[in-house]
Amino acid sequence: MLIITLIVLGLSSLLNFYFSIQILRRISAADIKISFFEIRWQVHKNLKNYCAITRADSGRIGWAFYGYWTTLVLTLGAVVTILARLGAG
Repeated sequence: MLIITLIVLGLSSLLNFYFSIQILRRISAADIKISFFEIRWQVHKNLKNYCAITRADSGRIGWAFYGYWTTLVLTLGAVVTILARLGAG
């Protein structure tokens, strides 16, 4: 079970990074200044901008928004599961 949780943690972390890059690329294409040095803070700071930009373009929120939150929840869930397993064993 621990191996599966570690695999989920690794894959969800990589996918979350991918969705973060997609969000920041879309924001930078709209001429909003961002810094790639502090990528995690920039994503959280500009999520509302991303929603507004994609909603204005297509009439709905972009897919990267949902992917970002889903993989973030999976990552946090995997971390909690690993910590619970290590504390119990």
